[in-house]
Amino acid sequence: MKITKGLLQVGVLGLSLLATSVMAAVSDAEAAKLGTTLTPMGAEKAGNAANTIPAWSPMPTNAGAVDDKGFLANPYASEKAQFTITAQNVDQYKDKLAPGQYAMFKRYPDTY
Repeated sequence: MKITKGLLQVGVLGLSLLATSVMAAVSDAEAAKLGTTLTPMGAEKAGNAANTIPAWSPMPTNAGAVDDKGFLANPYASEKAQFTITAQNVDQYKDKLAPGQYAMFKRYPDTY
C-alpha cells in the first residue's frame, strides 16, 4: 500500500512539472516585444501617468565607482524621495497603499 501511494505521489509530481513547462510558452508576437515595449524579463517598460513608477531603463555599464572591496557605489544616490508615508500622514497617502499596508499603519502607528 505504501509503495502504491509513493508511486502515485511521484507520478503526480512528475506530471505537474511537465504541465508547468507547457503553460510557460508565449506566442512569437509576445516574444518579439522583448526589448521594445517589454523589458528583457517581460515586464512593461512604460511607467505610470503620475510618474510614481518611472519608465524602465537598463542599468548603465558604468553604474558607479568601485570601492577597494569591489563593491559598486549607489547609482541612485542623487535621487530624492518623492514623499515619505508615516502614521501621521497615512490618510493623505491612502490611495498609494494596499489595504493591508494601511491597516498596519493604523494598527501599529508607533512601529510600522
